[in-house]
Amino acid sequence: MYNDTACWNDGSLLAASMKLGLKYAEDMKDAKDYMDIWGPPSYYSSSYSDNKYYKYKNEYEDAVNSFKSTHEVCKIIVESLRNKITDLDENNIIGWEIMHKFRCKTKGGYSTIGNYRFVMDKGFNSILIVEDIDDEDDQFIRSAMETVLTDYWDK
Repeated sequence: MYNDTACWNDGSLLAASMKLGLKYAEDMKDAKDYMDIWGPPSYYSSSYSDNKYYKYKNEYEDAVNSFKSTHEVCKIIVESLRNKITDLDENNIIGWEIMHKFRCKTKGGYSTIGNYRFVMDKGFNSILIVEDIDDEDDQFIRSAMETVLTDYWDK
């Protein structure tokens, strides 16, 4: 699945959706914390504190709705990715996988080591997938694809 462009594209979409879901979860937590600080309106509360409470309550509800929507989108992508993984033909040769590790200088002049994976077509005419092995986003794509193979999304 890591060498198939359709699977990799779905994995990228899933990773982006999961990151968005994590952001909404953090927004929910922050808004809930502020709601707790300002407390629900009461006879003794001021209009200022009531307005703050309702402001964060609305932010909390928006984040909850956005999180639920994002989770539903993730479920759709997971189903699509599972179907693509199931339909993969192990005997069909997509192309070639090339691992390239090199030393270079950064823009600041420091030495660093690059570690890339390329998937080329059969005739070495075009690059199908480029993955920076050390890049956080590419690692997240791999881990998102791996969650599809678990039963997490069935719950």
